[in-house]
Amino acid sequence: MFDQLAIFTGAGQVLYQYNCNGRKFAESQIGAFINQLIISPVTKKDNVNGKYSVVNVTATEKHATRSFYSMFYLSRQPELYFVITFPEQSLELNKEAEATLDLALALWDSLEIDVQVTDNIKANNDVLVDLGEDLSKFDEYLKAKYEESIKFIAKSVTKDNDEPVTKDITPEQNNKKSNKNSIKNNNNKGGRKWGRDAMIEDTSNIDSSALDFSESVKDSETNNSSNNNLEIPIDKDDFGNRTDKGDFLIKEIDDLLSSNVENKKEQHVADGTSSYLDSAFGFLQKNFLGNKTISNKDLKPALESLKKKLISKNVAPEAADYLTDLVKKDLVGSKTESWTTVEDAARSSLTKALTQVLTPGVSVDLLHEIQNKTGVRTTDGKKNPYVFSVVGVNGVGKSTNLSKLAFWLLQNNFKVLIVACDTFRSGAVEQLRVHVENLAQLMDESHIRGSKNKRGKTGNDYVELFEAGYGGSDLVTKIAKQAIKYAGDQDFDIVLMDTAGRRHNDATLMSPLKSFAEQAKPDKIIMVGEALVGTDSVQQAKNFNDAFGRARDLDFFIISKCDTVGDMLGAMVNMVYATGIPILFVGVGQTYTDLRTLSVSWAVNTLMA
Repeated sequence: MFDQLAIFTGAGQVLYQYNCNGRKFAESQIGAFINQLIISPVTKKDNVNGKYSVVNVTATEKHATRSFYSMFYLSRQPELYFVITFPEQSLELNKEAEATLDLALALWDSLEIDVQVTDNIKANNDVLVDLGEDLSKFDEYLKAKYEESIKFIAKSVTKDNDEPVTKDITPEQNNKKSNKNSIKNNNNKGGRKWGRDAMIEDTSNIDSSALDFSESVKDSETNNSSNNNLEIPIDKDDFGNRTDKGDFLIKEIDDLLSSNVENKKEQHVADGTSSYLDSAFGFLQKNFLGNKTISNKDLKPALESLKKKLISKNVAPEAADYLTDLVKKDLVGSKTESWTTVEDAARSSLTKALTQVLTPGVSVDLLHEIQNKTGVRTTDGKKNPYVFSVVGVNGVGKSTNLSKLAFWLLQNNFKVLIVACDTFRSGAVEQLRVHVENLAQLMDESHIRGSKNKRGKTGNDYVELFEAGYGGSDLVTKIAKQAIKYAGDQDFDIVLMDTAGRRHNDATLMSPLKSFAEQAKPDKIIMVGEALVGTDSVQQAKNFNDAFGRARDLDFFIISKCDTVGDMLGAMVNMVYATGIPILFVGVGQTYTDLRTLSVSWAVNTLMA
């Protein structure tokens, strides 16, 4: 494990410091590092893989009591040092330090902290002015990601190099070991994770097959012992991080995708500098770009180009027209900034318009709202459960995303009742039963699949299924009301009601939603929409929102299958544009941890790329 990370200016002012051992930050190490650079400047031979430099800092009476190594990166605009110190040079510590520097630089750039630092330097302000919030967020993200993955790099490298240790094991332990090895050896693809380029990446370190419950039941029927002792190696830290108050926060996508912003920003700075300083037309650019009053005629070609780009990303034409109208209202009659073209101004304005349309996720607010309601009991002393209802068209992933939401709520120590209100589709109840069994085992490894809890229901003390078979729309409302009463009697915190998928353009199928909402009175109605649907998402969102009547609207969206569309995220814009309802979560895979809060900056940057 490395000693500490420091970020400081060329003048020696420390902007950020972190000691990963939890000890007091040793400023003497930074002094010794600077002294070493003065005595022995770094050359190319000190680079590691051409990325970062490593120096051996020798002990001196003035600066350091012991020798150590430093890996560092020097940014030029502004001049900042990113320095990692570690006690000795080894393969594992080099890898850990390099991964930590990669993460620190990516987060620093994605939060655009260097922009504020540059502004402070130009204004002759203290470098730390207005950096408090960004540095706090940087600290939170860095520590979370370090604890999640980088911290274990050294351990994994050391483990790979160590000889296997033989010890006595019980037959039961041997069976479990064999099962794990067989899963690992048979899985050629490796694990899956949400990558920095917004696509699914295969990795060799993570095996997610044990979280994929879509395999046939055939294997489980042939091996009862594996059915009763299902091993699910789930890393809950990959899903989110607890705050000081214990809230289990879902990670934002842009924490994992900041390299995209970094690469584009570096390319923009490099291209802009070379084109301005090295071009023979630098003088003309300086004097004739900027201070131009923008007219409708000036904007027309730029807006047409931007509209085509939006439509190519699955944004509906009517939504694209609305966005370009916002740009027109924002820019016509205004003047361009220095060294800025009309096209650049239009792109900047469209970025602002998209940010206004897309509403950010509010998972912490939702948690606190749940806590406030469930913390107050009814007059007769019963629990006051928080009720969710999940709706959407056929096949978008309502049951799967309901189960992901249930897993998130379970991580916040809520007791969850899942209600099978889809009484139409054959197999709907059975599908939820499988999800409840999986969630029960994730919460309690001793849970035996197929067994009943003390109330005679599927599940355990953490999560339970409420079911009453199949029937018509009158049965749906009856089940919902019974389930809510049952949840209060049995001390459940959350009621999650699954509903039947229905075509948004079929009035007969949509009409029961209004009476269902009026009688069940859910606290939140969630519509699951899929990223694949394209421009039809406008009508889907409108029809579902209108189906509940004038007195009730949808509360938020979950957009599923975002891992399948690349940069074609137009469905998100369409649904929010059509209803004004925010997107809270996005689905990025098929396991229970594949749920993320929407990061507006990530979505906007992807659409504008």
